[in-house]
Amino acid sequence: MKKIGLTLSALVLIFVIYYMSTGSKQITKEMREEVNKELIKLKSSGFEIDEQNLSDKKQHIVLTFKDTDKIVQYLKKQNQNISKRDIEMIKGMQMGVDIEYMPTAKDAVGLDIYPLKLPNSFYQDMNEEDKKIISELEKMMKDKVFLTHININKLLSGFDGYVKDIDRTFDNNKSKAHVISKGFKFNGSIEDEIIEDIQQKIDIISFKIDKKLDINLSNLNSDIKTENKNFIYDYNIKSFNIKMDVEEALRLSANNIQGKSEDILKGELLNSSSKLKIKSVKLQENNKETILNNINIDSSLKNIDKQALEKLEQLSSIDEMDDNASNQIIQLIKEIAKNDIALDVPEISIEKITNEGKTFDGFKINAFAKLDKNFNWSKLDNDPFNLIEAINAKVHIEASNELVNIISTNPQAMVMMMIIQPVDKNGTKNYDIEFDKGSLKINGKPFM
Repeated sequence: MKKIGLTLSALVLIFVIYYMSTGSKQITKEMREEVNKELIKLKSSGFEIDEQNLSDKKQHIVLTFKDTDKIVQYLKKQNQNISKRDIEMIKGMQMGVDIEYMPTAKDAVGLDIYPLKLPNSFYQDMNEEDKKIISELEKMMKDKVFLTHININKLLSGFDGYVKDIDRTFDNNKSKAHVISKGFKFNGSIEDEIIEDIQQKIDIISFKIDKKLDINLSNLNSDIKTENKNFIYDYNIKSFNIKMDVEEALRLSANNIQGKSEDILKGELLNSSSKLKIKSVKLQENNKETILNNINIDSSLKNIDKQALEKLEQLSSIDEMDDNASNQIIQLIKEIAKNDIALDVPEISIEKITNEGKTFDGFKINAFAKLDKNFNWSKLDNDPFNLIEAINAKVHIEASNELVNIISTNPQAMVMMMIIQPVDKNGTKNYDIEFDKGSLKINGKPFM
């Protein structure tokens, strides 16, 4: 038995020696080859790359965002749906990447990623105040304040990392701003060179300007999954708070926030849904306090022609709209409508409301809207605003008597509440709103 034990120990020792010498060199060589393949891919995908080999195990790369069209296409292949407009905003930005091969026993490569140069857009139309802010940001970049560290395992099947903690004060002699970010950690898995899922955790994010503004978020946990071009995002936040003391004191705090959003691709059409639950929201303004309990929002957009919608977004961002662009927009709306695009809102609700010490029931809303694919599109030739006739929508509102009474005391809402008469049902006020072919009905009666 002792001989067997000694033999096993010797085998383990030989393996460790091999791993620490020949084995680790082989993995380093293979990883360098993989990194070089990725760099070649990035060069052909709109990025400018400068390389510097520091040693056998270390490498420094400067990556510049250059050709935005190519970058957008590259990111789409990585399941990252980022618009060209967003990429244009970071054109010219430079990122530093420090690579270390075999940084730990389990990892093949470690990366430190940090900005070196701000995007070109940051330097446009700067005033003196902007120049001071840019100067401070450049100092922070020099100190590698904005640094993300990533480790990728030897099987290239998973990764983990963190964002460097930030605790920084900005002082421009007029005011002080304090930024805190702590406990930002993440991990995930990789399949066929594409990130499949990411779990993230942030302990706290805080931003303060003197005593005028204080925004903080605590205990964010999220899970992002991508599979076959589908996207699922789950998150929960323990608390989110805003304090403002400018002209009037304002306090807003939200607790126990849970959300989920999904983008599911079926053929060429996208179904997008979103759910949000908030345990409580407290609003304090001018010594008045309102508390909203158990907020629920559930909505979905179905049968979206993704390509047509992306083109529509690009055209809508044009500063000066000509006839050609207007005609293209109409054609894209037709494309979107023919697939029965629909907005479904099963629920928007607040269970309980406390106002000035009194607690009462809240409200429930559900809605449905779609574009009529049989609409006579020639009507738009005379007036583009005729598009409103292509919208069909139904909305149901159920509100407590106490809430309706409070809204009725608001001078801005008083006249409308007198015109729109609700239907009493089970001790609540009910409104059924229908919009069809440009005609509006409330509780079955034509409005105006």
